[in-house]
Amino acid sequence: MNENVHHTTTHPFHDAFHRSSTENTVGASCPDWDLGQHGQRDRCSTHERCSPHQRCASENPSGPDGSESRSTFKLMRDLLPVMDNLERAILAGRYSGDFDELMEAVELVRNQFFDTLTSHGLKKLAGSPGPFNAAQHRVVGQQENDEHPDGSVVGVVQQGYRLRDSILRPSKVVVARNQCTELGEEK
Repeated sequence: MNENVHHTTTHPFHDAFHRSSTENTVGASCPDWDLGQHGQRDRCSTHERCSPHQRCASENPSGPDGSESRSTFKLMRDLLPVMDNLERAILAGRYSGDFDELMEAVELVRNQFFDTLTSHGLKKLAGSPGPFNAAQHRVVGQQENDEHPDGSVVGVVQQGYRLRDSILRPSKVVVARNQCTELGEEK
């Protein structure tokens, strides 16, 4: 799928996908929600101004309590539209029988999922080609390659990710192996 080409469609999945990505959802937290002192949920001082489709998190009995953090709660809440759109994609694929339509729907959901994770601090680690970094890469293979320096990354088998300053998962990479370097010869 070419991302530069604008696709127009009247497929129900696409309409629902774009609508759910931009609308407030029932149970969305009030912008003024805050944890009070000692992790107590404070009642929102402006909850009267929230739309009927929003409930203040302080009014939500399933909101964060002492056992779960506010950021975990927010992440899970933000992932719910992704789950909804994944369900829509599955239904669209099941009933349309159009493989290209299914692939486009899955790609839209994947992009929405990655955008949601990125908004919570997730970043991709540097890929290939590039220098090997032991803190970010795990070598899973070597490839004969005289075009890149010996030991440099020439392929990524599995993408690695970082959350803010911590590496969640290193990238699994293939590194270059030069014949002349192995024999002790200089190019």
